[in-house]
Amino acid sequence: MRSMLFLAVAAFVAPPAFSASLPPRSAWQASSSSQQVPALAPPHAIDGDETTRWGGSFSPGQWFQVDLGKVARVGGVRIHWDSGFAASYSIQVSTDGKTFRPVYTVTDSPGGTEYLVFPATDARYVRLAAPARTADWGVSVFEFEPMAADDVATISGLAGKDDGASLWADGHPRAVAGKGAERDVDIRLPHPLDIAGVEVQWEGPRAGVELQSKGASGPWTTVDSDPGTAGDTSYLAAAAPFKASALRLKIAAGDGTPTIRRLRFLGPARMMTGMKRYQVAATRANASLFPSSLHMQQVYWTDVGVPAGLQKAIFDEYGDIEPFKGGPLVQAIWRGADGAARIADNGERTHALRDRWKPMPSVGWAAQPGLDVTAEAFAVQDGAQPVVLVRHRLVNHGAGTVDGRLFLVVRPMQVNPPWQNGGPSPIHDITVASDAVEVNGRTLFTPLTRPDAMGAAPFGDHGATEITQAIAAGTLPAATTATDAQGLAAGSLAYDVHLAPHEQRDVVIAFPLGTTPANADGSLPAPPPIDRKRISADAFDALAGQVAAEWQKRLGSVGLSLPDESLVDILRSQAAYMLVNQTGHAMQAGPRNYNRSFIRDGAATASILLRMGEVKTARDYLDWYASHAVHENGLVSPILNADGTVNRGFGSDIEYDSQGEFINLVADVARFGGGPESVRAYLPKVRAAMHFMQELRERTMVPGYLADLPAAQRFHGIIAPSISHEGYSSPTHSYWDDWWALKGWHDGAWLADQWGDKELAAYARTQYAALRESVGASIRATMAWKGVDTIPAAADLGDGDPTSVSIALDPAGQMDVLPHDALVTTFDRYLADVRKREQPGELFAYTPYELRNVLTYVYLNRPADAAELLNIVVRDRRPPEWNMWAEVVHSRLRHPGYLGDMPHTWIGAEYARLLFGMLMREADDGLYLLPGAPPAWVAGDGLTVSKLPVAYGVLTMAARRQGDTLDVTLDKGIRADTPVRVFWPSRVKPARVLVDGKPAKAWDADGIHLDHPFHTLKATFTP
Repeated sequence: MRSMLFLAVAAFVAPPAFSASLPPRSAWQASSSSQQVPALAPPHAIDGDETTRWGGSFSPGQWFQVDLGKVARVGGVRIHWDSGFAASYSIQVSTDGKTFRPVYTVTDSPGGTEYLVFPATDARYVRLAAPARTADWGVSVFEFEPMAADDVATISGLAGKDDGASLWADGHPRAVAGKGAERDVDIRLPHPLDIAGVEVQWEGPRAGVELQSKGASGPWTTVDSDPGTAGDTSYLAAAAPFKASALRLKIAAGDGTPTIRRLRFLGPARMMTGMKRYQVAATRANASLFPSSLHMQQVYWTDVGVPAGLQKAIFDEYGDIEPFKGGPLVQAIWRGADGAARIADNGERTHALRDRWKPMPSVGWAAQPGLDVTAEAFAVQDGAQPVVLVRHRLVNHGAGTVDGRLFLVVRPMQVNPPWQNGGPSPIHDITVASDAVEVNGRTLFTPLTRPDAMGAAPFGDHGATEITQAIAAGTLPAATTATDAQGLAAGSLAYDVHLAPHEQRDVVIAFPLGTTPANADGSLPAPPPIDRKRISADAFDALAGQVAAEWQKRLGSVGLSLPDESLVDILRSQAAYMLVNQTGHAMQAGPRNYNRSFIRDGAATASILLRMGEVKTARDYLDWYASHAVHENGLVSPILNADGTVNRGFGSDIEYDSQGEFINLVADVARFGGGPESVRAYLPKVRAAMHFMQELRERTMVPGYLADLPAAQRFHGIIAPSISHEGYSSPTHSYWDDWWALKGWHDGAWLADQWGDKELAAYARTQYAALRESVGASIRATMAWKGVDTIPAAADLGDGDPTSVSIALDPAGQMDVLPHDALVTTFDRYLADVRKREQPGELFAYTPYELRNVLTYVYLNRPADAAELLNIVVRDRRPPEWNMWAEVVHSRLRHPGYLGDMPHTWIGAEYARLLFGMLMREADDGLYLLPGAPPAWVAGDGLTVSKLPVAYGVLTMAARRQGDTLDVTLDKGIRADTPVRVFWPSRVKPARVLVDGKPAKAWDADGIHLDHPFHTLKATFTP
C-alpha cells in the first residue's frame, strides 16, 4: 500500500539519553522473526539514528528483540514508531532468551513516540511481540530503546505502598492520596523527556485536573487543564512539544476520592491541536450528536462530482458531506418536539445509488418513529463550475402529526478522518444567512430552501460555547457570525417542520465548487454565483433526472448482462467513479488521498474505460501523460501531479514498472481506440521506453553484481531494484517490475509489427525472450536459496505475495515462466488463508487488489475457486449498495485504520478486468470464450455481451444453459481468421456438440477448440 511508502520524519527533537545503568549500546544485539530488506534490518532500530528503521511482519508469533548482553534491571522502553505501527502489542522480557514473560501490554497504541514504564524487572532480552490476534500486516520501528529501572518515571501521591509503575500499563487503578479539595500527583523524571503532555484515564470521580510542568530549573508552569467532571479521560497537552524534568497533576477531588486507572505520556507529535480539542469536546455533553469519526469510529464515503471536475465532494454513509477536499463537514441533526435529538449515526441506515449504479448516492434513516429522512446528493454542471446539490427529504409515515426542527450544522472538520490524512477543516470566520453560508470569506453553500432560523458560535474555552449544546436544546445562538482563533467556529441553519400524516418536506442546499484549482495552502478560491433561475429547490428532481440521463447515455448502454445484475451494476458504477475521480485529464484512483496520477493506476483505468466506450477520455489521458512524463532517455515518470508537473516526491525516479505500463496503454488505445495508425506518433516514445527497460536490466548484469550476497545469480538479468511494488518501501528486486517489463516488450513488439517497423519488432522480441529466461532462472534460484515451494514476490526476500504474482498471469501472460507446482501451491495456500479469515471472530485486514487473484484461478482452470473468491471480495463493499471498495478492508467495520481512499478505482479497474476476463481472454493463440464463467452465469436467462472491444475485433455473444443444453451464439465482429476456444462453465464433457448446426469432431471436459469463429454452438450434456 502507498501508506507504507511515506517515511515518517524523525522525532521533533533529539532523543533522550537513557540506559546509563544498562550495558553499553555497543554490547546490544537486535534480532527479529522477520525483516523486509537489508535496509530494514533489526540493527537499525538500536543504532541511535532516528531516521533508520527495522521493518518486518507482525502477525501472531512475530517479534523484534534486543539482547542487552547481560542481565540488567529494566523498567521501561522508548519506542519511536514509523508510520506502520502496531495498535496492539506486548513487551516481554527474559533472562535466558528462552522463557519470556509479559511486563507491559497495550491494545490502543497511538504510534509516534511512546515512553513505556513497567515495574522494574531483571532482563537480558527485551522483546516487542505481536498479540495472539491481530490484523496487522507489518510494522516498522525507528528506535527501540530499553530503559534502566532507575531511568524511568516514578510517581508519588498515590494511596498504597508500591511505586505506581503499573499505572502506565492497562488496568491497574490507584486512588489519589490525601483528603483535601485539591490533591497532587507528582511524576519524577530522572532524565528530561521531550513530550506533549499526559493522558489520564479515570476510574472514579474528580472535579477537574491541571497538568503542570517544570524544567531543570524554574517554577511550575501550567501545560493544560480539564475542568469539570465530564468524560473518563483527560487529554492534557501543550500546543507544542516541551522538555519536562518533572510533571504534576493538580486534581480537584470534588465529592469523592479521585482514582486513576491509567497514565500515558503523550509523545512529541501528540500536541493539543484544534482538532484534538474538538474531539475531546465530542466525548462530553451531547456526544451522540457529533459525527462518528470523532469517536474514533471508521466512516465510509463515496464521491459526488462531474466527470473530470477540478473538485469533487465526498458524501458519507450518514449523509454528511465534505463539499471539496479539506472543506468543512455539513451534518443533519433532527430534534423532535419531545426534546430528543438524533443523527443518522445513531441507528440503522439504508443506502442506494440512482438506478442502482449511477454516482448519485442517497442515505435513509429514521429520525423518530414514523419520520424518515433521506439525504440525496448529485452534481450538475453550472456553466464552468460544478455544483453539488444535497436534499434532505423528511416524510411522515406515521398516523400522527410530526413537529420538530432539522438543523444543518457546519462543523470545523472533514468527512475524511484524521487517520486518513484528513481531520480538521479550520473555521476561523463563519457567517450564516438565509441566502448563503460563508466560511473563511468564501461561499460554502447556498440554501435553496429558506431557513427558519440561523446562528453561529465560537468554540469557547474547553468548548463552553460550542454550537451542539444549543442545537440539543432546540435553539441556535442569536449571533449569525462567529470568529474563532482556534479555527473551531461552527454555524447552523434550522428548518421548522410540521408534517401531517403522509406529508413531506424538502430542504435543499447547493455547494458551488468554483472554476479554479485549490490554492497552494489547500483553500479554494471563491466560486462564481450559481444560476438561481436554473438551480432551485423546486428544480431538484428535474436536474437529477437530467444528470441521470447523461450518465445513462454515457455508460448505461454497456453491453453486458448477467443473472446477478449487481455484478454489472458494480462495473457501471466503477466506470462512473473513474470519471468522477478524474481531475482534468489526470486519472486518479480516489477523491481525497490522490491529488496526483500514477501511470499504473491510470493505465489500468484508461484500458477499462476504452472497453466501456470512453475512447476520447482514455486517449486524452495518454496524450496528457506522454507529453509530460516520458523523458528523452525513456524513463517514464511514475507520477504526475494534476497540473501535469512531474511529482518529485519519494520514489519519483525509482519505480520501474512505468515503462511497461506506458507501452501497454499505447497498445490498448491502438487495439480498442482507433487502430495502430492512430498512435503512430508515440513510436519514438515507445522506442525510448524500450531502451530504458533494457538499461534497467543491464544494471543487474554488470560483473560482480551483488556478489557478496548468497545465491547472487538470483539477481542476474532482471530489472533493477525499485519501489514500484507498494509492499516495499526500500528498493527491491521485485518481480512486479519484470512482469510489467515483459508486458511492455510483448506489446511493444506488437505495436512495431503494426507500424511496419521490423527492426524494432525484432529488437523487442529479442529483449522479451532474454528477460523471460532471466526471470525464470531468478525465480528458481530464489526458491532454492530461500528453500520455499511457493512463487516468490522479490528476489531479495523470497517472500510471498500472491496478489503481485497474479500480474504474471494476467495481464502479463507469463504463466509458463512460473514453476507450475509452486504456482499451484502458492494459490492453494492463499485460498486457505482467505477461507480462514471467513471464520467467525477472525481479525484481518486485506486489500481488494486481491481481486486480481480471481483470474489466476481462471488460468489454473479452477473456475469454482475463482467464483468463490469473487463473491467474498464483492461482499466487502462498504456500503455494498454504493458498489465500491476502499483500498483496505478491515474485518472490524468501525476500526479506525487507514483505508487508503474510496471509491478506489484502481481496484475498480481490477474488478472490471476480472469480469471481462471471466467472460473472455485475448490469448496470443486466439480468443477464449467463457474461461471463468461459473455455471450460475449461464443459468436462467444466461449472459449476454454486446459490442465489447477485444483484441480480435468486437465481441457480441450470448450463452445460456437450459436443462441439459448449453447454447452459445457469436455474432459478427470477430476477425474471420481468429481461432476460438469455448470453455464449458460446468467443466463436464458434453455428449454432443453442434457448431453452426454440424457435429463437432473433438472436445473434452474443459471445452472445444475451433479454427475460426462460429455463429451458433450447442452442447448437450448427459443428464
